Amino acid sequence: MKTRERIIALAQTRFNELGYGNVTTAALAAELGISEGNLWYHFKTKRDLLEAISAEFVLYLNERLALLPDKKADVIEGYIALMASHEQELLRYRFLYRDQADYGGHSQIVLDNITGLYDKSRAQFKAFYSEMVRVGVLDWPKNQLDSLTVNAVILIRFGLEYLRESQQAFDSSAVEKTFLQHLTLFEHRLEPAAAKRLRYAVANLSSDAAVRAA
Repeated sequence: MKTRERIIALAQTRFNELGYGNVTTAALAAELGISEGNLWYHFKTKRDLLEAISAEFVLYLNERLALLPDKKADVIEGYIALMASHEQELLRYRFLYRDQADYGGHSQIVLDNITGLYDKSRAQFKAFYSEMVRVGVLDWPKNQLDSLTVNAVILIRFGLEYLRESQQAFDSSAVEKTFLQHLTLFEHRLEPAAAKRLRYAVANLSSDAAVRAA
């Protein structure tokens, strides 16, 4: 692995573990066994590191947004796959979701894409909920699907930041809490078997996603 790639990988890991505001370029350089000047050759500031990680984040996010329900397949299995991808995203990039108070405004690449990313995310979740209604596993008024969608996106997007501000866990358990919380929005209107499958999936995806994101 090249030095630049090693810097990005370690920075992302430490930002996730310790919080963006608690990590210095000096500490990263020391752990990598390079001089801080060598790190600065690749990244002039810690903010430049944020930009590099954000670029990878946007690519991953677009891959996740490509997941849509298949009318010929089990919609609950499809939603479980969506949660798995989203959960891995939250684990890999949780400091971006959690630490905005430390790093301030989004990186430029996120700002350039954020409106479209939110629009696509709402469309993605609404597509799954609409399909659940269509096949009869979710009892939800069609004229209230937009509200359900927005609430789900808000909970998942800002759940980690809320846990941080309420001084709760920063680790991977926070991701599981966030996903379990989003299920409370609609699991009471799901077929009992479907609700059970989703809750079981969240509890079991957390440990698997943590391994994949490590």
